[in-house]
Order: sequence, then C-alpha cells, then structure tokens
Amino acid sequence: MENETMAEETNTATTKTNASNRTPLWILLSVVVGFMLPVCSCAVLTITSIASLGALDMGGGAVSSGVGDAVAIVRIEGAITSSDSVEFTGGATSGLVIADLQAAIDDPTVKAIVLRVDSPGGTVTGSSQIYEVIREIEKPVVVSMAGLAASGGYQISAPADYIFARPDTLTGSIGVIMTLFNAKELIDEVGVDVILITSGPNKAMGSSWEELDPAHQEIFETLIDETYEDFVQIVADGRNLDIADVRQLADGRIYSGRQAVDNGLADELGNLDDAIAKAADLGGISGKPRLVEFEHIPSFRDLLLGAGSRLNQSEADRVMGLVTEFTTPTLEYRYVGPQ
Repeated sequence: MENETMAEETNTATTKTNASNRTPLWILLSVVVGFMLPVCSCAVLTITSIASLGALDMGGGAVSSGVGDAVAIVRIEGAITSSDSVEFTGGATSGLVIADLQAAIDDPTVKAIVLRVDSPGGTVTGSSQIYEVIREIEKPVVVSMAGLAASGGYQISAPADYIFARPDTLTGSIGVIMTLFNAKELIDEVGVDVILITSGPNKAMGSSWEELDPAHQEIFETLIDETYEDFVQIVADGRNLDIADVRQLADGRIYSGRQAVDNGLADELGNLDDAIAKAADLGGISGKPRLVEFEHIPSFRDLLLGAGSRLNQSEADRVMGLVTEFTTPTLEYRYVGPQ
C-alpha cells in the first residue's frame, strides 16, 4: 500500500511537470529524492538484517551461518500452485520450490535436505512437479511436518527418506477433489442469458452457467479416479506399503501425527530440530550441522513493476480474474476442511 501511494504521488508529480515547463529543477529533484528515500531505507534495513545471518544472494540465494557440511532447509508453506516463475508471490509455487531444491542439490557442502512442510496441498500439477524432483534427489531427504501437511502436502512428503510429524499435525487427506459451481439458478433469478457456442458437446462441460450433465460428470469422475490411482501408487512406493493398505487409508480423511505414525504414513513424532538432527545423521555430518536456508527478496525493479501492474489493472480485469478462478474446473490434491 505504501508503494502504491508513493507511485501515485510520483505519477501526480510527473503530470504536473508535463503540464508546465516552468517547474524549477530543484522541485523535481525533491520529489524524486522524497520518493526514493523511504524505499531505499527499507531495502537497506531488510538487507542488513538478513545479511547479518550469513551469505545472501538477492536472486533467491542461501542464507547460512558458520562453515562446514550443511543441512539445507527448504520450506513448502501455503497452497501449492504450478508456475515456472522463481519469484516469490505467496504460497508454494512449484518453480520457486524446485529452484530451492536444485540449489540444495547443486551445493556440494549440503549433505542432506529438510523439507519443512506446512501446506494443505494445491493443484495436482504443482504438487506433482515438486514430487518428481524430490523423488530423484540422491541426498537424504527428511520431512518436518508443521501444523498441516495434507493432500498435496503429503504427496510431496511421501518419497522422503524419513518423516517427522508433530502429535497435532494434520496430515493424510489422500485423494483428489474438483470443485464445480452451479450458478444457473442465480443467473436465472438475475435474468442473465448465457449463450455458449462450442465446437463439440463436451467443450463447455463443467460450466457454472448450467447444470452438470450426467455424461459430463462421468467424464470428470474418470479423470479423478485416474489421478487418485497415481496418488495411491506414490504413497505405496514412497512408504513401502502394500497398495491395498494404502487404499484403506486413502479415503480422503485426515490423520493426526500420532495416527500417521501408527499407520505408517510417518516415521516418528518430532519437531524441526529433530528433523535437522536426523538429516545430519543420514548425511554423515558429525556434530552440529551448518544450516542453509533460501531467501527470496524481490528486487527494487520487481517492486516497482508489481506496484505498477496493480495500479494499471482495471476493476473489470479484477472481476474477470475472480470469475475465471471460481468457474474453471481444476483437479487438486487439496485439503479443504477446517485447519
């Protein structure tokens, strides 16, 4: 909000400058300096406070302390989405998480990786992209579940070498969900006619503007069943469980950390420190390991571009974005219950 306000002030100053060529130069300089100082001060304070922890790469580099062999902590927090971008935009985007994992893989001083998972899951594609990278990591991988590691959050945990859960962790929720909205009665009441012109009878299936056709529902259920089978196989392979046993567990329910340990979905109750110690042991590190984390600080240019894009977005664009988000059917490994 501060950046938006400052951007608006700058735009106002620019407009006045264009309107009159008699504006003294010192006034223009004062406006520019007044705009830059608060932002630069915040940036300096942020960089100083983070850099005091250790090495920092502004592009999303490692923050570490000490020397010697290390355990990398990769955080998967918030809803999981699919994106090739490595910029932090909130939640756990697959591109950003994979970039962190790759950095840990490429660092020869990192002997093991801890995944700190606190996520309800998210899109099937985003979760699967992260899972595919974790599955191929040759270094030891230990999961530390926080309050929530459900659905896609559990999928990415399954291939780890060891899983810690807290007693009060909510995990499991092994299954697939697709949310469809039926707004037909609403648009009928409002008096809106929605005309769909399609190239085939199934092109608009799942449209929020009409009741779901039984044939379309069957098509969706086939997709969900196929994706569910993939999830079940991932858990069976990752946890060395019989696939029939996994099917019994994979009815969509959530489990406490204790229940997860009892039924083989997790190995032990513990916190982040326990996971770090286990990772160090599996990585052959003697003594207290050096810890490496990954910071994602937007550049000054990104801050300006982000503020500019928000200012330039019209109300119609925002409304259409919300409509698209809520009316597009999406397969998800996501827990949607109370947390």
